[in-house]
Amino acid sequence: MVQKEDRYNIRVLDRAVSILQTLSDGKPRTLLELSEVIELNTSTTFRLLSALAFHSYVERDEQTGQYSLGLACLELARSYQINNHIRRAALPELETLRDQTGETVHLAILDQMDVVYLEKLHGLHAIGLMSSHVGARLLAYCTGLGKLLLAYTDTERVRAHYDKTGFIAFTDTTITDLDELMNELQAIRQCGYAFDRGEHEPDVRCVAAPVFDSAGRVVAAISISGPANRMEPLETNQERIHTILSAAGKISARLGFRQVEPNRSR
Repeated sequence: MVQKEDRYNIRVLDRAVSILQTLSDGKPRTLLELSEVIELNTSTTFRLLSALAFHSYVERDEQTGQYSLGLACLELARSYQINNHIRRAALPELETLRDQTGETVHLAILDQMDVVYLEKLHGLHAIGLMSSHVGARLLAYCTGLGKLLLAYTDTERVRAHYDKTGFIAFTDTTITDLDELMNELQAIRQCGYAFDRGEHEPDVRCVAAPVFDSAGRVVAAISISGPANRMEPLETNQERIHTILSAAGKISARLGFRQVEPNRSR
Protein backbone atom coordinates (compact mmCIF):
# COMPACT_ATOMS: atom_id res chain seq x y z
CA MET A 1 0.00 0.00 0.00
CA VAL A 2 1.44 3.33 -1.08
CA GLN A 3 1.93 5.82 1.73
CA LYS A 4 2.19 9.53 1.03
CA GLU A 5 4.87 11.44 2.85
CA ASP A 6 3.35 14.27 4.89
CA ARG A 7 4.79 15.81 8.02
CA TYR A 8 1.24 16.54 9.21
CA ASN A 9 0.17 12.89 9.22
CA ILE A 10 -1.52 11.77 12.43
CA ARG A 11 -0.61 8.17 13.16
CA VAL A 12 -3.96 7.03 14.52
CA LEU A 13 -5.74 8.47 11.47
CA ASP A 14 -3.22 6.82 9.16
CA ARG A 15 -3.93 3.49 10.81
CA ALA A 16 -7.69 3.94 10.58
CA VAL A 17 -7.40 4.87 6.92
CA SER A 18 -5.26 1.77 6.35
CA ILE A 19 -8.10 -0.36 7.71
CA LEU A 20 -10.60 1.31 5.37
CA GLN A 21 -8.25 0.93 2.41
CA THR A 22 -7.76 -2.74 3.20
CA LEU A 23 -11.51 -3.36 3.36
CA SER A 24 -12.15 -1.35 0.19
CA ASP A 25 -11.58 -4.45 -1.98
CA GLY A 26 -14.92 -5.78 -0.72
CA LYS A 27 -13.45 -8.79 1.11
CA PRO A 28 -14.54 -9.06 4.78
CA ARG A 29 -11.74 -9.76 7.25
CA THR A 30 -11.39 -10.84 10.85
CA LEU A 31 -9.69 -8.81 13.54
CA LEU A 32 -6.59 -10.99 13.27
CA GLU A 33 -6.43 -10.67 9.49
CA LEU A 34 -6.72 -6.89 9.66
CA SER A 35 -4.11 -6.59 12.39
CA GLU A 36 -1.68 -8.60 10.27
CA VAL A 37 -2.29 -6.52 7.14
CA ILE A 38 -1.81 -3.16 8.87
CA GLU A 39 0.96 -4.56 11.09
CA LEU A 40 -0.56 -3.67 14.46
CA ASN A 41 -1.33 -5.77 17.50
CA THR A 42 -4.90 -6.99 17.86
CA SER A 43 -5.76 -4.79 20.84
CA THR A 44 -4.84 -1.58 18.99
CA THR A 45 -6.62 -2.79 15.85
CA PHE A 46 -9.72 -3.62 17.89
CA ARG A 47 -9.82 -0.10 19.36
CA LEU A 48 -9.56 1.40 15.90
CA LEU A 49 -12.30 -0.87 14.57
CA SER A 50 -14.53 -0.01 17.52
CA ALA A 51 -14.17 3.71 16.81
CA LEU A 52 -14.86 3.18 13.10
CA ALA A 53 -17.86 0.98 13.89
CA PHE A 54 -19.25 3.63 16.26
CA HIS A 55 -19.34 6.06 13.33
CA SER A 56 -20.66 3.37 10.92
CA TYR A 57 -17.52 3.31 8.77
CA VAL A 58 -17.14 -0.43 9.41
CA GLU A 59 -19.56 -3.09 10.53
CA ARG A 60 -19.01 -6.48 12.14
CA ASP A 61 -20.84 -9.65 11.21
CA GLU A 62 -21.83 -11.19 14.53
CA GLN A 63 -21.87 -14.72 13.12
CA THR A 64 -18.49 -14.72 11.35
CA GLY A 65 -16.74 -12.02 13.35
CA GLN A 66 -15.59 -10.44 10.09
CA TYR A 67 -15.46 -6.70 9.42
CA SER A 68 -16.53 -4.91 6.24
CA LEU A 69 -17.15 -1.32 5.20
CA GLY A 70 -20.20 0.31 6.78
CA LEU A 71 -22.99 2.54 5.57
CA ALA A 72 -21.08 5.75 6.24
CA CYS A 73 -18.64 4.79 3.48
CA LEU A 74 -21.52 4.38 1.06
CA GLU A 75 -22.85 7.79 2.03
CA LEU A 76 -19.44 9.36 1.43
CA ALA A 77 -19.04 7.58 -1.89
CA ARG A 78 -22.48 8.70 -3.03
CA SER A 79 -21.77 12.27 -1.99
CA TYR A 80 -18.48 12.20 -3.88
CA GLN A 81 -20.22 10.92 -7.00
CA ILE A 82 -22.93 13.56 -6.85
CA ASN A 83 -20.51 16.42 -6.27
CA ASN A 84 -17.64 15.35 -8.51
CA HIS A 85 -17.63 17.91 -11.32
CA ILE A 86 -15.93 15.61 -13.83
CA ARG A 87 -18.55 12.91 -13.36
CA ARG A 88 -21.36 15.48 -13.56
CA ALA A 89 -19.99 16.80 -16.82
CA ALA A 90 -19.42 13.33 -18.25
CA LEU A 91 -22.62 11.50 -17.29
CA PRO A 92 -24.95 12.81 -20.06
CA GLU A 93 -22.35 11.99 -22.73
CA LEU A 94 -21.63 8.58 -21.18
CA GLU A 95 -25.33 7.73 -21.33
CA THR A 96 -25.48 8.79 -24.98
CA LEU A 97 -22.30 6.83 -25.75
CA ARG A 98 -23.73 3.71 -24.09
CA ASP A 99 -26.97 4.03 -26.04
CA GLN A 100 -25.15 4.63 -29.34
CA THR A 101 -22.77 1.69 -29.03
CA GLY A 102 -24.73 -0.71 -26.85
CA GLU A 103 -21.51 -1.45 -24.96
CA THR A 104 -20.32 -0.75 -21.43
CA VAL A 105 -18.78 2.69 -20.91
CA HIS A 106 -16.44 3.89 -18.17
CA LEU A 107 -15.10 7.11 -16.71
CA ALA A 108 -11.83 6.95 -14.78
CA ILE A 109 -9.01 9.02 -13.32
CA LEU A 110 -5.40 8.28 -12.43
CA ASP A 111 -4.37 8.12 -8.79
CA GLN A 112 -0.89 7.03 -7.65
CA MET A 113 -0.36 5.24 -10.98
CA ASP A 114 -3.61 3.29 -10.56
CA VAL A 115 -6.72 3.79 -12.63
CA VAL A 116 -9.78 4.49 -10.47
CA TYR A 117 -13.29 4.16 -11.88
CA LEU A 118 -15.63 7.08 -11.26
CA GLU A 119 -18.53 5.73 -13.31
CA LYS A 120 -19.59 2.60 -15.14
CA LEU A 121 -22.72 2.27 -17.26
CA HIS A 122 -23.49 -1.30 -18.22
CA GLY A 123 -24.01 -2.01 -21.89
CA LEU A 124 -27.26 -3.05 -23.50
CA HIS A 125 -25.88 -6.49 -24.33
CA ALA A 126 -24.60 -9.24 -22.07
CA ILE A 127 -20.84 -9.20 -21.50
CA GLY A 128 -20.27 -11.72 -18.73
CA LEU A 129 -17.82 -11.03 -15.92
CA MET A 130 -15.99 -7.69 -16.03
CA SER A 131 -14.02 -6.74 -12.93
CA SER A 132 -14.48 -2.99 -13.25
CA HIS A 133 -16.89 -1.23 -10.92
CA VAL A 134 -17.33 2.25 -9.49
CA GLY A 135 -14.55 2.84 -6.97
CA ALA A 136 -12.42 -0.02 -8.28
CA ARG A 137 -8.68 0.56 -8.47
CA LEU A 138 -6.65 -1.30 -11.11
CA LEU A 139 -3.04 -1.18 -12.25
CA ALA A 140 -2.90 1.37 -15.04
CA TYR A 141 -0.46 -0.27 -17.46
CA CYS A 142 -2.81 -3.15 -18.35
CA THR A 143 -6.02 -1.21 -19.14
CA GLY A 144 -6.95 1.07 -22.00
CA LEU A 145 -8.06 3.81 -19.63
CA GLY A 146 -4.91 3.48 -17.56
CA LYS A 147 -2.53 3.56 -20.52
CA LEU A 148 -4.34 6.59 -21.90
CA LEU A 149 -3.89 8.44 -18.61
CA LEU A 150 -0.27 7.33 -18.27
CA ALA A 151 0.42 8.66 -21.76
CA TYR A 152 -0.33 12.18 -20.52
CA THR A 153 1.68 11.79 -17.31
CA ASP A 154 5.30 12.93 -17.03
CA THR A 155 7.35 10.26 -18.81
CA GLU A 156 10.19 10.26 -16.30
CA ARG A 157 7.73 9.74 -13.47
CA VAL A 158 6.14 6.83 -15.31
CA ARG A 159 9.48 5.25 -16.12
CA ALA A 160 10.78 5.61 -12.55
CA HIS A 161 7.60 4.10 -11.12
CA TYR A 162 7.59 0.95 -13.26
CA ASP A 163 11.34 0.58 -13.10
CA LYS A 164 10.79 0.21 -9.35
CA THR A 165 7.55 -1.81 -9.24
CA GLY A 166 7.84 -3.99 -12.33
CA PHE A 167 4.87 -5.63 -14.01
CA ILE A 168 2.44 -8.49 -13.46
CA ALA A 169 1.34 -10.50 -16.49
CA PHE A 170 -2.43 -10.96 -16.22
CA THR A 171 -2.86 -12.33 -19.75
CA ASP A 172 -0.75 -13.24 -22.77
CA THR A 173 -1.08 -9.70 -24.10
CA THR A 174 -0.19 -7.80 -20.90
CA ILE A 175 2.74 -5.42 -21.46
CA THR A 176 5.54 -6.49 -19.11
CA ASP A 177 8.49 -4.62 -20.63
CA LEU A 178 9.16 -1.01 -19.67
CA ASP A 179 10.48 0.07 -23.07
CA GLU A 180 7.47 -1.53 -24.76
CA LEU A 181 5.15 0.37 -22.42
CA MET A 182 6.91 3.68 -23.07
CA ASN A 183 6.67 3.12 -26.83
CA GLU A 184 2.97 2.35 -26.46
CA LEU A 185 2.41 5.54 -24.47
CA GLN A 186 4.20 7.58 -27.13
CA ALA A 187 1.96 6.07 -29.80
CA ILE A 188 -1.11 6.92 -27.70
CA ARG A 189 -0.02 10.56 -27.41
CA GLN A 190 0.41 10.72 -31.17
CA CYS A 191 -2.98 9.29 -32.10
CA GLY A 192 -4.97 10.54 -29.10
CA TYR A 193 -6.63 7.28 -28.06
CA ALA A 194 -5.72 3.92 -26.51
CA PHE A 195 -6.71 0.26 -26.76
CA ASP A 196 -6.99 -2.60 -24.31
CA ARG A 197 -6.23 -5.77 -26.23
CA GLY A 198 -7.30 -8.17 -23.51
CA GLU A 199 -4.41 -7.08 -21.31
CA HIS A 200 -6.17 -7.46 -17.95
CA GLU A 201 -9.08 -9.74 -18.82
CA PRO A 202 -8.45 -11.94 -21.85
CA ASP A 203 -11.86 -11.58 -23.50
CA VAL A 204 -12.36 -7.85 -22.85
CA ARG A 205 -11.46 -5.21 -25.42
CA CYS A 206 -11.79 -1.44 -25.13
CA VAL A 207 -10.95 1.86 -26.73
CA ALA A 208 -10.30 4.90 -24.53
CA ALA A 209 -10.08 8.66 -25.11
CA PRO A 210 -8.85 11.61 -23.00
CA VAL A 211 -10.89 14.25 -21.21
CA PHE A 212 -9.27 17.69 -20.93
CA ASP A 213 -10.01 20.47 -18.46
CA SER A 214 -10.05 24.23 -19.10
CA ALA A 215 -6.26 24.39 -18.68
CA GLY A 216 -5.70 21.72 -21.32
CA ARG A 217 -4.71 19.02 -18.83
CA VAL A 218 -5.93 15.44 -19.18
CA VAL A 219 -7.98 14.94 -16.01
CA ALA A 220 -9.88 11.78 -16.88
CA ALA A 221 -10.52 9.22 -19.59
CA ILE A 222 -13.57 7.47 -20.97
CA SER A 223 -13.82 4.09 -22.66
CA ILE A 224 -16.08 1.76 -24.59
CA SER A 225 -15.62 -1.85 -23.44
CA GLY A 226 -17.03 -5.15 -24.64
CA PRO A 227 -16.21 -8.76 -25.43
CA ALA A 228 -13.73 -9.54 -28.18
CA ASN A 229 -16.36 -11.03 -30.48
CA ARG A 230 -18.24 -7.70 -30.56
CA MET A 231 -15.32 -5.26 -30.32
CA GLU A 232 -13.07 -6.80 -32.96
CA PRO A 233 -11.74 -5.50 -35.25
CA LEU A 234 -10.51 -3.12 -32.55
CA GLU A 235 -7.91 -0.87 -34.11
CA THR A 236 -9.44 -0.41 -37.56
CA ASN A 237 -12.98 0.47 -36.49
CA GLN A 238 -12.77 4.15 -37.33
CA GLU A 239 -16.45 4.76 -36.63
CA ARG A 240 -16.09 3.60 -33.02
CA ILE A 241 -12.88 5.59 -32.57
CA HIS A 242 -14.56 8.71 -33.94
CA THR A 243 -17.57 8.14 -31.66
CA ILE A 244 -15.55 7.99 -28.45
CA LEU A 245 -13.31 10.90 -29.46
CA SER A 246 -16.43 12.96 -30.14
CA ALA A 247 -17.90 12.06 -26.75
CA ALA A 248 -14.63 12.87 -24.97
CA GLY A 249 -14.49 16.19 -26.81
CA LYS A 250 -17.99 17.13 -25.66
CA ILE A 251 -17.14 16.27 -22.05
CA SER A 252 -13.96 18.32 -22.31
CA ALA A 253 -15.98 21.26 -23.65
CA ARG A 254 -18.30 20.98 -20.63
CA LEU A 255 -15.20 21.30 -18.43
CA GLY A 256 -14.18 24.48 -20.24
CA PHE A 257 -11.62 23.06 -22.68
CA ARG A 258 -11.35 24.91 -25.96
CA GLN A 259 -9.46 23.34 -28.83
CA VAL A 260 -6.96 25.82 -30.25
CA GLU A 261 -7.35 25.99 -33.98
CA PRO A 262 -4.09 26.17 -35.96
CA ASN A 263 -3.19 29.56 -37.37
CA ARG A 264 -3.50 29.14 -41.13
CA SER A 265 -2.60 32.72 -42.01
CA ARG A 266 0.71 33.39 -43.74
